Amino acid sequence: MGRHLAPLTPTLAALARAQCGLLTVHQCEVGHLDHRARRRRLDQGVWSQPSPGVLDVEPYLERTIAERERREVEIALLASGDGAVAVGLAALRLHGCWALPRIWRARAVRRSRRRGRGGAQNDHFAVTTAGGRLAAVVLDAVVQALPHLDRLHLVAVLDWALNRGHLRSVDELVVRAAGHRGVARLREWGVLADGRAESFLETWARLQCVDAGIPPTTLQLPLLDVDGSVRARGDLAWRLPDGRWLVVEIDGVSIHDRPTSSRLDRRRQNWMVGERTVVLRYDAEDLRRGLLPLEVRRTMRALTRAAA
Repeated sequence: MGRHLAPLTPTLAALARAQCGLLTVHQCEVGHLDHRARRRRLDQGVWSQPSPGVLDVEPYLERTIAERERREVEIALLASGDGAVAVGLAALRLHGCWALPRIWRARAVRRSRRRGRGGAQNDHFAVTTAGGRLAAVVLDAVVQALPHLDRLHLVAVLDWALNRGHLRSVDELVVRAAGHRGVARLREWGVLADGRAESFLETWARLQCVDAGIPPTTLQLPLLDVDGSVRARGDLAWRLPDGRWLVVEIDGVSIHDRPTSSRLDRRRQNWMVGERTVVLRYDAEDLRRGLLPLEVRRTMRALTRAAA
């Protein structure tokens, strides 16, 4: 921390907490923290300035990827001024989308004063509240994000929107995107979307298999207990010629990295493996190495030969 610096007033401290450790120059001036006081903090490295007019009062803190992404959205909103609206990928981040690219740019625009029959409007898109901030509604945010999404991430965004009920069908989105950049890729790649996918990794795994010519027979295969109740669900599943199922389970880091989760996963897999089911498990590193489609194809061939 810097030398001889007075702490923030309770009002500014509370504001910074609500804004992910960020303040605007205007907020500081209203809070009676003048230019010299701000300059001292910047010169001593206690603060940083990630964007014109925006000050980071906690640049020294270690943050998770999710926290850093949320701060990027906050920086864009604060830099855009009062009434700013998150758009595109930034809006999807506020809505909780699990499918954003690793590298992306947060964007925000000033809110229009016009209002339409459906609520607040801003340059022909609807505005709502997400994550405590103003954001484009999901359908418009996806349309705005189209030019910035490759095939994998576009399909993953569509999977998420369908899974969470933000989107009823891709056709609905195609109509909304008419005349916008990226609508051609939406028509081409949108047919691959499947709302049964429950994570980005599941979408990635499915597309790898589609591209390898071995698309799964189904997703979220219900596996029944002796009493007929659903005991587990397989992320991706292939029906084998002898009636058995080859099931692929995808381990997500955020879910499967805790000891308790690992134990439950092992018990679940032990239960799933039986006379009618063969289970393979993969994680993100396996997907990066392209192992999943290779091993699924090899396993399917081996099981088919053994049953012949």
